Amino acid sequence: MALPQRIRVKLLPETAGYISSLPVIERDFTIAELLEALVSLCGKKIERLRQVLAAGSAVLGDFRYRWQPIEADPADLQTLLAVFPDPQPDRPFQPVRCVLARVYSAGETIELPRQEAARRRFSHKQSFWDVLMEIAAARLPRYQTYSYRERADVYVFEPTRGDEQALKEAAALLPLERAAQRIPALRIERIALLVNRP
Repeated sequence: MALPQRIRVKLLPETAGYISSLPVIERDFTIAELLEALVSLCGKKIERLRQVLAAGSAVLGDFRYRWQPIEADPADLQTLLAVFPDPQPDRPFQPVRCVLARVYSAGETIELPRQEAARRRFSHKQSFWDVLMEIAAARLPRYQTYSYRERADVYVFEPTRGDEQALKEAAALLPLERAAQRIPALRIERIALLVNRP
C-alpha cells in the first residue's frame, strides 16, 4: 500500500500527567516532514519506523504527535530515507563547522552555543570558544554519531586535567552568566561537539 502524501497530525502538549490548558494543534504534514520528525526519534531503522507509523503516535520534544495509523512498505520507507544523512565515522572533526558544545559533569550538562560562547569580552583577544576549539583540535575528538534531531555530527573527547583547568580559567570570558559560574565548579567528564555538514 502506497504511503499517503499528506497526513493530518494532532500535536498535543505533553505535560507529564497534568491537565494542560494549551490548545491542540492540527496540522497537515507531508510524509517526508513526518518522517523527518520521526527519524530524530528512531534514526533510520526501518522496522522501528514502521512500528511507530502503525501506532499512530509518538512523543517528540514537548508534544505528542497523533495521526491515523499508517502501514508502511519497507521499500517505500527505504526510498524516502535515502535523502537523510548517514553517520560517517571517518569524517574528520572540523572546528570551523562546530556549532554547539555540551559540557558533561556528574548529573549536570551545560550547553554552549557557538554564537554565545564565541563572543569576546571587551579588551580580551580570545573567547571561551577559541580556548575550547584549541583544546578540541589538540585532543582529536572521536566520532560518535549523526544526530538527526540536531542535524549535526557528534564528536566527543575527555579533557585532561590541564584542559579542564584551562577551561575553568577561560569560563570568566563567557557572556553566559550561569555557565561562567558553573564551569569552574564542575569536574568535567567529557565534552560533546556538534558539527554541521556543508
